Amino acid sequence: MRVWGCLLFLATLLGAQDDAYEKALRLYEKKKWAAGQKAMRRFVEKNPGSPHAEEARLRSDDNCYLGTTVLWEGGPADRRIDVAVMGDGFTHESASQKKQEKWAKLCVDVLFNEKAFSQYRTYFNIYFVRLCSFEEGVDPQLTPEQRRKIEEKNRRRSKSRRKKLEFSTALEARAAGPQGQVLMSRPLVHKWLQVADRDVPGVADDKYVIAFAQFGKLGMGGGSIANVGRPDKSVTTHEFGHAFSRLLDEYAIHPAPPQGVFARTLRAANTHASTAKPRREDVPWAHFLKKRTKGVGIFEGGATFKKGVWRPARSCAMNSAGNNQFCPVCREQSILVIYEHVNPIDVAEPDPGPMAIREGDDHMLRVTPMAPYKQKLHVDWYVAEHVVTEANSAAPAPIAVKRAQQDRGFYASPPSGKKSRLAKLKKGVSSFPLEKLPVGTWRITCQVEDRTKLVLKDEKHLLKERVSWIVTVKPQVQASAG
Repeated sequence: MRVWGCLLFLATLLGAQDDAYEKALRLYEKKKWAAGQKAMRRFVEKNPGSPHAEEARLRSDDNCYLGTTVLWEGGPADRRIDVAVMGDGFTHESASQKKQEKWAKLCVDVLFNEKAFSQYRTYFNIYFVRLCSFEEGVDPQLTPEQRRKIEEKNRRRSKSRRKKLEFSTALEARAAGPQGQVLMSRPLVHKWLQVADRDVPGVADDKYVIAFAQFGKLGMGGGSIANVGRPDKSVTTHEFGHAFSRLLDEYAIHPAPPQGVFARTLRAANTHASTAKPRREDVPWAHFLKKRTKGVGIFEGGATFKKGVWRPARSCAMNSAGNNQFCPVCREQSILVIYEHVNPIDVAEPDPGPMAIREGDDHMLRVTPMAPYKQKLHVDWYVAEHVVTEANSAAPAPIAVKRAQQDRGFYASPPSGKKSRLAKLKKGVSSFPLEKLPVGTWRITCQVEDRTKLVLKDEKHLLKERVSWIVTVKPQVQASAG
C-alpha cells in the first residue's frame, strides 16, 4: 500500500507540474511575454527537478527562447529547404516583440522578391524563432586603444552617462569587418536553432538561418548563416546569396589583387581570378556568354578586390547595396543549389519497386511533381519490356537529399523504353493506368524535369529525377466450370 501511495503521489505531483508548465506556455501563446517569463521563472524555482525545468530555464533566462511559428510553409520539412529567421536585441516588451515579428516577416518578403526564390518559394519552409534579449544593442567594434579611452572616460562619468561597450543579447551581435558589419555568435545561433527544433521538428534540418539585429549595420553571410541589420533591404538577399547559394561578393574595395593561397582557391560561380582579362571560354559563366545573355559579360572587380578578379555583371544583388535581384549567373547558381536539396519529384505512389497485378486490374502509378510558382515541371512516362535477373529485380528508389554529391551521369541518356501517352495530369498529380498493360513484366519509368529558362547549364542533372516500377502482369484467373 505504501508503494502504491508513493506512486500515486508522484503521478499527482508530475501532473501538477505539467499543468503549471502548460499554463506558462499559454501565456507565451497569448503573446504575454513578460508574464510568461515570470511564470517560467516561478516554475523553475518551485520545480527544479521537473522534466520541464531545463526547457523552462531556456524560456525564462535573461536571454531566452519564446517559441517558433511557421511564416511560410511549402511542404513537409524532410522534402523542403528549412530556413529559420531570428532576431537579436529585442526585449520582452510588447512593442519590441511586435517589431521583431514584423522584421521576421520582412525577411520573407525581401527573399521572395528575388526572382529565383520567388519562383521556387514552394520549395521552402520559413520559420520564425522568437528570441528575447535582456538588452537592446550591438557590441561596438573597437581597437584596444579606443576601448581604453572609453573606459577611462566612463570612470569619470555618472553611471547613467557611461557608454556601453557590451550588451547582453540572445545572439551576442557585434560589429565586425571593415565596414562594421553586424555578426552574430554562431554557437548561439545554432543553440537556439536546436531549441526551436525540439519545439517544432524540422526547423534545424538544413541549418539555414537569417539572423537580424535591431541596431546592426549591413551584414555578413556564409556557412549557412546570413547576418543582417534591418532585413527590409537588399542586404538580406545579398547575405543569403553567401549563406545559401555559395556566391562571392561582386563589389570591389581593396585596391590590391588577391595574393597567395587565397588567389589560388578563390572559386565561385560568379567570380574568376586572373591577373589579365580572361578568355570568354575560361570563366565559369562561359555558357551565358555563348548564349549572348543580356547583361552578362566580363567585368573587372569582384570578391572585394578591384584588380585580379572578374565578375559576370555590372549590377547584381551580390554587388552594391540597393539591388535586390541577382544577375542571371547568380540566379542560375541559386536554382541549382535549391535542387541540391529538393527533388523534382515530391511524391511517388506506390513506393517504387517490384509489384504484381492481374491483367485488366485498375491499378494506378502516381507521381506528384514539385510545383514552382506559376510554372509546371515536365513529366514523361516510359514503358519497356523487362527481363528479370538477380541484378535488376529491384527498381531504383527516388534519389534522396544531398543529390549533388551522387553520381547522376545516367541522366545524360533517356530512360529505357518508349514514351507512353497513357498518363493523365489532374490537380498536379500525374497518374499512369496499368489496366492496359498486357501480360508480362514491364519497367515503368516516370521522369520529371524542370526546363526553366533560368538555368542554361545543369552539368549534374539536378533538375531531373526518375522513379521506376517493375510491374509483373499476370493472366486473370479463369473461373472453373460447373
